[in-house]
Amino acid sequence: MTDGSAASLPFEQLSKFKNGFERVAMAENANLLRKDAVKKGTINPSSLAALILSVGVKITAAEEEEIRDAVLREREHALEVAREKVPEADKGRDRVSFEGFCWGLTHPQFRACLEVHETITRFRNENIANYTRRMLDPSPAERAAGLKDPPGIIVGDKQAVRSLAVELHNASHSEDTRVDLALAIGAIAEKPREASGEHAKEGVRQVKIYDSKALAALRHTLKLKPDAIYMDTRTFNNREPDDAPVEVDGDLIHTCRTMPGMADIKFADSVPVERESERMFLYEFRRPAHEPSDVVRTAAVQAFAGIADTECEVALKLLLYTAIYDPGWTVRAAALDVLRSWSDDIRKEGPTQRWGSISRWWPETWYPWRSREDSLEHFWDVMSHVRNDPAWQVRKRAILTMAQAANLGNERVLEIVAAALEDGSSATRQAAQKTLALALFGRGSYVSERKHQLLLRLQEGIPHWEAADLASEHTAARKGGVDSDLVVIDVLVKRCFSENPTTRRAAAAAIGNVMQRAQCMGDTRAMQALLDVVRNDPEVLVQRAAVQSMWKAGLKGEERTLETLFWAAKSHPEPQLRKGAVESVERLTAKGDLRGVQCLSDCLNDPYAEVREAAVRALERASHEGGEEATAAAESMLQDSSWFVRRAAARSLTMIEPEGERQASVAAKVFGREDKLWYAEVQGYLTKPLFYPI
Repeated sequence: MTDGSAASLPFEQLSKFKNGFERVAMAENANLLRKDAVKKGTINPSSLAALILSVGVKITAAEEEEIRDAVLREREHALEVAREKVPEADKGRDRVSFEGFCWGLTHPQFRACLEVHETITRFRNENIANYTRRMLDPSPAERAAGLKDPPGIIVGDKQAVRSLAVELHNASHSEDTRVDLALAIGAIAEKPREASGEHAKEGVRQVKIYDSKALAALRHTLKLKPDAIYMDTRTFNNREPDDAPVEVDGDLIHTCRTMPGMADIKFADSVPVERESERMFLYEFRRPAHEPSDVVRTAAVQAFAGIADTECEVALKLLLYTAIYDPGWTVRAAALDVLRSWSDDIRKEGPTQRWGSISRWWPETWYPWRSREDSLEHFWDVMSHVRNDPAWQVRKRAILTMAQAANLGNERVLEIVAAALEDGSSATRQAAQKTLALALFGRGSYVSERKHQLLLRLQEGIPHWEAADLASEHTAARKGGVDSDLVVIDVLVKRCFSENPTTRRAAAAAIGNVMQRAQCMGDTRAMQALLDVVRNDPEVLVQRAAVQSMWKAGLKGEERTLETLFWAAKSHPEPQLRKGAVESVERLTAKGDLRGVQCLSDCLNDPYAEVREAAVRALERASHEGGEEATAAAESMLQDSSWFVRRAAARSLTMIEPEGERQASVAAKVFGREDKLWYAEVQGYLTKPLFYPI
């Protein structure tokens, strides 16, 4: 039943536990020999409370009931998976073995772990007392010094952790003192290590040891009540600044202390029938069981980072639970920060490598994680739930955590991330785009492989779309037949045809941004989806987003893409979409392409000045220097009724005309236009003065 989290009992405590258990077990079974009582004996669950008291562990009746229920559930599971190893299996579920008894008193899931103490020397006791007094000092500077440089003699000392835990749970201390106590526990606790002694068999992971008292102390601080409370999100004043960064930054403890408006948040214990219509504004959390301060709980979460890892069941489950249900947004954000710091291990191994093992199954009961698939499913369930958190800081961290933790090609995770493209937070939307781009770009040796293969085939004269398909097939062959990076495109393409126009617009815009950022332009499925949206989507805003993405995701000179853009630039009824199509033609048309020049020339007759101006500007890039057709088109626009079009025409003409005598003729073509603002805009593009302003 031991999973590496339970404490190693001191000899005196182990002897006391054995003697107490033997006495009760032999009293209940007259045929049981003393030498077999510990290995083969069991006791009635009703005897557990008296036995715990007899070995000197003081806990409440509720805590004793919690331990008893957990021990019985674990015995029930053991009977299912390894019945031959369970003492007195024929007596069924309702018995407690010695192993179960010790587990219940030493596992960090229960506060009883902190009540198990050992006799220590006076010298050791003085060191612990001195450090505890230092961390209770009224001076913040003194406490900070103790955090920064704790005495080496008490680092890893579980009894020192126990002493700090007692003070941490003392509500009479100031909030700042409790914050430092929580951080001090993380600073001096024993770091995770592999158990010494017998080495694990090949293919079986070595058991790891964690500081159970530190885990128990922090878990007690973060414990939440089971009953739901509801936050009225309309009272949650957490506006996102305009310059909010995509990356996680800032000190959450300092933020929690200084952020205004947190005290004004309203919570309700239930949703009255008359307020059922307001349920959309209510978000479910759990009320803290012991520690009311968000700052202290935030510090407790941060303390987990160094004393646990993804193989520590207690810490991992607690952080996932905290990320969903803690009412303090800084606490939830801190939990996601710690999970993100562990995310490389989650991606490579799953939250642990021990699932499915009969002898090392997890004993906690919040969720029966008995397989790697079940546990990962729960992990993504949590991330999906947190993605809708009221705080944009938490939503952003959920996206960044998934970016690190997910394997390439994880469609479920990518769908969660893609949904964040519609988030109300700019930083969260940018984080989602970054995550999708990283997933598309790939990891390790596969980075930019498709782009390399694509360019090779283009140099061989293969058409763009066929070259893109061949590049994808080549990359997939290297990965065992599945190009998992491209699942990103599949997810976005699917969303391009959603019933919700907002979803379609966000997906169409994201295709361009993500493919451009990932340097994966020209993908067949993505470009075909954009073409279908431009021609067939009923919403103009969705079509405009697709047109904008076409020049970001497309390849210069690709025929089918240009045909659609030519049609949109000349024939679409919406002026702003025609303008966007002209700008895309400008970027995707090869320099000197007669079809592109002709399309832009036709757009010079558009009834809307913005479209004409865009077409004039596009001629600068689409035409060769000195091109007669482009020069004539620009000259014709010098007499346009719109001042903006005239300005653009003059600038285009000076760029198209080569230097020397022919450019000098530009002055004659536009001479007489004495608008000073227009002249100031144009003259920077001329090698010779156009004219001297009056």
